[in-house]
Amino acid sequence: MKVLDDKYLACNPLPDPENEKDLTTFISLWKDQNDKDLQLIVENCQTAEDVCKAINLLLAEAMAQYDFKKS
Repeated sequence: MKVLDDKYLACNPLPDPENEKDLTTFISLWKDQNDKDLQLIVENCQTAEDVCKAINLLLAEAMAQYDFKKS
């Protein structure tokens, strides 16, 4: 039996903020979407805010640990 990671179990669609390839793919796919519904636009804005929060949290953790490679 394959061990599932926490992200998969949580059904979290957000990219891993530590993985540049994952972020780039997520942003590229998002950019290619053609939002025509106001509800979808609002949901995508919320997703963008969640991604930004994850990146800012990662940055804050790196700065708190004086890990200047990540910051």
